[in-house]
Amino acid sequence: MTTSATVPDGRAYEALIFDWDGTLVDSSEVCFAALARAMADVGVKLDPDWYWPRQAIASPDLLLVWEQEFGQLPKPIEEIIGRCRQYVRAAAPNLRVIDEVVLVARTARRRGQRLGIGSNSSGSVMAAGLEATGLAALFDVVVTWSDVPQGRGKPEPDIFLLAAQRLDVEPADCLVYEDTEAGIAAAISAGMTAYNVQTGVLSRLPGVKSVLTESSAVD
Repeated sequence: MTTSATVPDGRAYEALIFDWDGTLVDSSEVCFAALARAMADVGVKLDPDWYWPRQAIASPDLLLVWEQEFGQLPKPIEEIIGRCRQYVRAAAPNLRVIDEVVLVARTARRRGQRLGIGSNSSGSVMAAGLEATGLAALFDVVVTWSDVPQGRGKPEPDIFLLAAQRLDVEPADCLVYEDTEAGIAAAISAGMTAYNVQTGVLSRLPGVKSVLTESSAVD
């Protein structure tokens, strides 16, 4: 769900980069159900009260945090994540596109701007989601957790920096659309301007002037 404020269209930027889960699609329940089922398969209950404050963390990294807090899981993390990804891919037809944000991307595409996705999801999960939603052709570049070194997903800047590199634009010329503090932190660390679709807040590094204006909103 996005903020009631109008989402800026980012027309003054060379490239727009979108998060996937929670920004372009509502996947929160799909992702929780998949991980909870994968953990239940190995005899472990995933407490939703523990999960939801940490949902922005990539699932493999999240299970590393789980082991740090609660001890080693009964099966290797890779096996549990494999199950989780299988369940997410199977549920991809249940993803709900967030129309207000997708409209921003479609409008930018018609203007000829470069578009990318920067996601903490894995490559296989993203591919399934893009196919199920029909959004694949809209984006020039898709960068996922699978494309960066382990442990360098959001809130580290690597995903967004790689997206800018593949889009052939400078980070300062990118506007990122995100829905979590981890994602906003990653974008700012990458030297980009970031818009939080949940809060309507625009963030950037101190001293960097945003080129967004009051008029830059999707009609």
